[in-house]
Amino acid sequence: MELHVDDTAAQNEAISTHTGRSFRPLDPAPEQIALEDLAHGLSNVCRGAGQTAFFYSVALHSIHVTEELKRAGESEQVQFYGLLHDAAEAYVTDVPSPLKRHLPGYREIEDDIQDAVWAAFDVSPPTDEQYRAVKRADRALGQYELPELFPQQTWEGERPDLDYDLRADARFDVPARFEAMAHDLAARVDASVPN
Repeated sequence: MELHVDDTAAQNEAISTHTGRSFRPLDPAPEQIALEDLAHGLSNVCRGAGQTAFFYSVALHSIHVTEELKRAGESEQVQFYGLLHDAAEAYVTDVPSPLKRHLPGYREIEDDIQDAVWAAFDVSPPTDEQYRAVKRADRALGQYELPELFPQQTWEGERPDLDYDLRADARFDVPARFEAMAHDLAARVDASVPN
């Protein structure tokens, strides 16, 4: 199976965002990105294709990844990358890995959107070393999340001894928390905040 894109049509096809922008997922540009749209979109996207025991957003997952990076002593720059590591999913949702592997063009689309996000914040993409640090935190958090999100499954390995409230989406203003963390880290790493 191959994902076919009509490049001419793609330049004009857009989705509407929370702030009223038009976002072209197949032709993303930094000026189409707004922090409010990222926070809103990621807060409404459920991890695990929505098959979880309760709603757990990509935004809250990203907040926890950032907190884990801080706890591990990673730089504020790496923490910033951790917060935004799934930012493209605000526009193209969280496609489960088993499906994503079979959509050849999808990764490229997601990468193009992520590049537009980095440009919107006026930062370079993470280096390989920075990306590896983010992925380590992401995987460790996944091992912590999975037994609680999918209690009906049997999971191999030991669950990390972390203490994150995975049910916070129901009680806290996650978009506001995400935006506040983004503003704080952006100021610390001298990044712009797209409005």
